[in-house]
Amino acid sequence: GLGLTDWQQLKELSQKERSLILKISGFSEQAWGARGVWLGSDLRSDEWAGAVDQAIDGFDKSPRILQRYHHPARVKTEWFDFELGQAAPMQGRVRLCPYYFVHGEFDTAKAKLGGVLATICPADKKIIHGMSEAILAPCALGQA
Repeated sequence: GLGLTDWQQLKELSQKERSLILKISGFSEQAWGARGVWLGSDLRSDEWAGAVDQAIDGFDKSPRILQRYHHPARVKTEWFDFELGQAAPMQGRVRLCPYYFVHGEFDTAKAKLGGVLATICPADKKIIHGMSEAILAPCALGQA
């Protein structure tokens, strides 16, 4: 880890150490479409410090989440072009979002993986989200 004990310390990280995503959480108008998302390594130091200050100042209304940035895997895929009436190839970057559901009650409650949503965006996009150019594909889980 980074060994940080205070969000203020985030502002002092080097560009390499800022391989972090700072994003808004919850029910905010900024919580969709990569609007409230900052990739620390892509920002100048002063821009990153401003994003951290905004996160701290806005915590009571809209908490933020801090995550390590992992480069999305590149994949070859196809999408159906309705105008041409045929499948078209696409180089993309994929993000997998697992969905867990709790079964049982109290002491017997267990979280179980219920499914996965794959979001595939064009390869030139760095932050993966449900943009109009994206492929959103539910994934089936194999049963052994």
